[in-house]
Amino acid sequence: MLKKHHLGHLAIVCLIFALTLPAAFAKAQEYDALLGVWDAETDGAQYTFVFTFKLEDGKLAGTFEGQSGEVEMQNLTYEDNKVTFTVEIDAGGQGMVIDFMATIEGENLEGELAMEFGEAPITGTKRK
Repeated sequence: MLKKHHLGHLAIVCLIFALTLPAAFAKAQEYDALLGVWDAETDGAQYTFVFTFKLEDGKLAGTFEGQSGEVEMQNLTYEDNKVTFTVEIDAGGQGMVIDFMATIEGENLEGELAMEFGEAPITGTKRK
């Protein structure tokens, strides 16, 4: 039989769990439109990319995969169906920073990438 103080500890643990669980589900729902794997390309499919967005310990995280390999996204934000992030890739032995900005509408994204040499439009679709 459980003693009173054990029941008190159990009640506190249950209360903490009950209070934090809805927040975790709310975070997942907030990012639901974004989470997953996206195939993206520049205008004319000159360059293709794979964006992977996920939750790690309740925080949004992502990877970018392109011709130079896979890197972690930096400064990743998602708010009001707009995603922004930065990647630093190896471009022929030199580091290159690329900023991405896109709007998510259903299973599609549309935006642009910006780098030292200019900007380019991007489009993409979410994998099923």
